[in-house]
Amino acid sequence: MRLKALCIALLMVFMAMEAKAESKVGDYSVETVEDHARVKSFKYESYDECYLDVQDQASSERLSPRKTDVLLSQVPKGGALDVELLGAEWRMANGTNWTFIIADQSGNVIFRSKGHNYIEPPPAIVTKKTVVETRHGVIVKKEARAVAPETTAFGDRAFVVRDTIEIPVVVPATFKVIVIDNINDSRCVYMLTKTKY
Repeated sequence: MRLKALCIALLMVFMAMEAKAESKVGDYSVETVEDHARVKSFKYESYDECYLDVQDQASSERLSPRKTDVLLSQVPKGGALDVELLGAEWRMANGTNWTFIIADQSGNVIFRSKGHNYIEPPPAIVTKKTVVETRHGVIVKKEARAVAPETTAFGDRAFVVRDTIEIPVVVPATFKVIVIDNINDSRCVYMLTKTKY
């Protein structure tokens, strides 16, 4: 029974690794080239997807044609990146610590941007209770401490920032996205290739 559970767990790990290595996002396939920074999730929304989202928003809010045209003219020409960034401390997770680079296949930089600055969320409070029995009675000690508000899949406490980087320039059919953690001097590199034209 243990061997069967172990085999299933290993199979799930390999499937997750394969899914992480290459996946499809809208009209683009995404290949993870490097994965050294603490990027929890990465998603690219193409110009077409962003345009459709704004059209849906304008329709659901029943905006006038003039307001709809204004919103549609503000759609970023290169689409947008949606990322979740992790950090043991707030300054590590906050967008100002991260740099986002869009480059063509040859490595020529098309666009560069820092992440956005966010307000630090309130910490979570963890209470630890210790009960000690002595011959004179029971002593209960409580200790409360502030920790990072979220937990990773591995049980580590971490700060998580959800950031959206709009790309104001048109991107080629195949391009790289480089996400750099400036404090830890590490990065993730993704290769995106358009699959539908």
